[in-house]
Amino acid sequence: MTWHNCLMFYNIEFSFWYLLYGSVLTYLVWGFIVSFEVILAMGGSAVAREWIKKHHTYRQLYQEVRVFYPMIWLGYLFLELLPHYLFKAPLTAYDMDRLFEELYKER
Repeated sequence: MTWHNCLMFYNIEFSFWYLLYGSVLTYLVWGFIVSFEVILAMGGSAVAREWIKKHHTYRQLYQEVRVFYPMIWLGYLFLELLPHYLFKAPLTAYDMDRLFEELYKER
């Protein structure tokens, strides 16, 4: 394999696909983490609430919730709604306003 043949794999279109796949995977992983911590905090977990307050300001959490809102709904579907309907588990209310009020009372 010559040096020229190795370079044919690194063109603009190929780089675009790497960036696209990397962006999608980053969104999915980061969104899963944010949705998991938000759903735990909505469920009343004291550890999750303390972790969010320690690592996020009001504005940071608000921006992450805006960006990852579809992932939060997807996480809520799999972590709260499906267990509720399949196994009669207690259902936690999906209330972002209440969560923000309880986390950041001084705002």
